Parts: sequence; structure tokens; C-alpha cells
Amino acid sequence: MPAVLRAASAVDLTVISGSPTKHVISSAGVEPWMKKVTELVGDAVNFKYFPAGQLAPLKGLLDAVSGGLADAAPIPVGYSSDKMPLNGVTMLPGLGQSAKDVIMAYDKVLQSELMMSEYQKNKLVPNWNLAFPPYQYVATDGPVKTLDGFKGKVIRTAGGSTNLAIQALGASPVDVAAGDIYVAMQRGTVNATMSSYLTIDGYGIAELCKAASDNGSFGNFSNVFCFNETKWKSIPKEIQDSMVEAGKWTEENIAKDMQESNDALTKKFADGGMEIYSFPDDQLKLIDEKMKSVQEEWVTRLTARGIPADKALEAYSSALGA
Repeated sequence: MPAVLRAASAVDLTVISGSPTKHVISSAGVEPWMKKVTELVGDAVNFKYFPAGQLAPLKGLLDAVSGGLADAAPIPVGYSSDKMPLNGVTMLPGLGQSAKDVIMAYDKVLQSELMMSEYQKNKLVPNWNLAFPPYQYVATDGPVKTLDGFKGKVIRTAGGSTNLAIQALGASPVDVAAGDIYVAMQRGTVNATMSSYLTIDGYGIAELCKAASDNGSFGNFSNVFCFNETKWKSIPKEIQDSMVEAGKWTEENIAKDMQESNDALTKKFADGGMEIYSFPDDQLKLIDEKMKSVQEEWVTRLTARGIPADKALEAYSSALGA
């Protein structure tokens, strides 16, 4: 971008995050995106960055951006399901086998009028998204390799559709915040958790666990980096285009980072004595059928409220190639 244009169109952008700087949302998402934008437009954008919940906590990010407290932030879709229910489709179990699957599929459907309308209602403009590898079953008391094996298990959940997934498997869900999983497992309050390997490693839970599945799909969690709509409209078109380009690059960067991290953690856990196992094909089919019932229940609940969840699930499944 020419220096004259940069000088004439300098943009001040307040970016916030609810995650620490070492967290993947910051380290592989927000910070690389800002660097990429700077690489593309030079000093045309001046960033003011407030990570780690300095201006707003995770659950307050949507309101902070929508209300103009900040210009942009990675908004956790799972904490915004009351305001953007259709976009919660990415959290459903049985959909996607990798972070890349989910990121790329959501990027496609996010452009649709159906999904975009929820962002517009909240005065938000999405730029890029991130997702974790699908949740796996990680247990303190050994592997579960059959559908029947889940019966009687008490499994930690962060809530939402993961609760429904655990119940569909015949187990009992217990809501436990990520920071409290270690103590809950140590005390025997729960036998296991449905979590990504990144969560298991990040909270030091691996040392308590004896086994982890590697081919389950028990849910997910997406974040979408969004701009305040008014702020976005005030940004010159040339800079907007560069920010969109940086967003596409960031999605690819995150997908690659997530896969590499997941592969490294699989080896780390195995080297530490944890049994990493796959559900046999016949049992995986039975488990997937249960996960489909959770998808159907999600559709039924939202449809009863006049929300076209069937269309959202159909579009997202199609984007995944499911």
C-alpha cells in the first residue's frame, strides 16, 4: 500500500481478547493476524492490544465489541448461543474430524445470509474463525472402547450440546469449568472429561489420566474474530481487503498449528504412559448414531422456538462433506 495512502487513511484499532498471550487463540490467532495486517498495510493500522481479559472477560467479549468498548475481538461462539443460536452448530458432536475440517466448513457457511444475520443483529462483522480439534474421551480409569462402556461413567462437561452427547452415550454429565477439571478428577468427582488434547495439556490434567481416544468427535468450540460493525464501515476499502486477506491466512495458520499441536500432544501423552486408542469401527458407528441423535435434538429445540436450525445443520454438514 502506498505511503501516501497509509498516511491519509491511518486506522486506530483497539483489539481485545479474553485469553492469555500464551493461549492458542492469542499465539496462533490474534497476534499473527495483527502481524499479517501490518505486513500487508505497513503503518496504516495502529493496534492497541489488550489480551487476557484486561478490558472484558471471555463471556463479555461479544457485548464489548457490539457496544463499542473495543473494535475487534475473538468471540467465543459457545458463550454467545443465546444471541447467536444457529452459529452454535459448530459445537455439535459428530461433525468434523479435525480443526481444519471445522474451520474451513464454518468459513463457508459463515458467509451465508442465514448465519451472517445473527452477527448483523449484534452489530458484528466476522473476519476469521478458529476451532479446536474435536473433543475426545480422556479418562482417569482406563479406556472405554464400546458404546456400552460409557454406562455409569461420570464425565466432565463445559455444558451445552456436550451435555446432550454424554447423556446420549448413557453416562452422566457434570458441569466443571476448565480450570477446575484437575481437582474434580483428583477427587474422583468425575471419571473423565470430553475435551481437546490442548485443554488436557494446558491444565496439567494428563498426569491424572490413563487413556484417551483419538478418533471420537464429541463436540467442539469455535471462536470468531469480529469487528464492531460501525468501526468496520469506517475503515477504508483497501485496508478492509487486506484485513480479509489476513483473516484467510490466519485460518490456514491456525488449522496447521492445531494439527501440529495435536500430533505433538498425542506423542507426548503416549510417551508419558497414557494409552491412546481408537474406537473400533463397529463401535464408532454406534457412537456416531448417538451423536446424530444429539444433532436432531438440537434442531428440534431451536425449531420449536422458530429458529431454522435444520437449514443451519444441513448447510454445515454439506460444507463438511458429511
